[in-house]
Amino acid sequence: MTENIEITNDYFLERSLRITQPAKGYRAGIDAVLLGAAAAAKDVIQNMAELGAGVGVASLSALWRLKSNAINALAIEKDEKYFGLLRDNITQNGFENIVAQNIDGLKPNKEIENKFDLVISNPPFFDDNSTIRDPHMARQSAYIIGQPLEKWIIAMLRLCHAKGDILVIHRADRMTDILNALKNRAGDVRILPIHPKTTQNANRIIVRAKKASKAPTQILPSLYLRNIENDGVYLPEIDGMCRGEDIGIFKGLFK
Repeated sequence: MTENIEITNDYFLERSLRITQPAKGYRAGIDAVLLGAAAAAKDVIQNMAELGAGVGVASLSALWRLKSNAINALAIEKDEKYFGLLRDNITQNGFENIVAQNIDGLKPNKEIENKFDLVISNPPFFDDNSTIRDPHMARQSAYIIGQPLEKWIIAMLRLCHAKGDILVIHRADRMTDILNALKNRAGDVRILPIHPKTTQNANRIIVRAKKASKAPTQILPSLYLRNIENDGVYLPEIDGMCRGEDIGIFKGLFK
């Protein structure tokens, strides 16, 4: 399914992962790396799923960090173009404990529901195409959900077992929508604000929630990616995280 796609080969985690992805359109970047690192901060994982896995950066980077073949993972991707690249990336990086499925993960599916310790996702940012401003039509399948964000969160919770966790990275201005979707469905919500630069407002959040929990919501100390006075490079802790080093900055999501 990938013959006619212009692709690039990019490296993540200090060249530990080689990722093939489209040259134009939606491309995995820092959000996927942050999500994968945050997922690896969970102490005990036997099985993990990613909803809307794209080319697989989040799932593969999480598995690389966890370094255990005892962890089984499922990567779900509806778009056939991205699914083909996802499958290639699993193979070329030598992962044997992750399975990719080309299905619509938003639809109920008893075969994969109520099974996972952790379900992660970087959902599309927009609920409708009236908000799309990007000139590349190739990005629209990744950015348009076609369903409200609530449906995306509910689908993630369906995949979790009774005390499983979901972990999502999204725009900061959708925090209220995410919390509303979690109401009466999950608790022990931890919100990690992510700021593009020091002194700037957060434009991303990572949200972790435990299925069926009634524990209160917590807002964690903010994470800053760059210094406003030197915005050409990541701050040392972020640079180290991108190289595959310490992920202690995410421990508060689960402890």
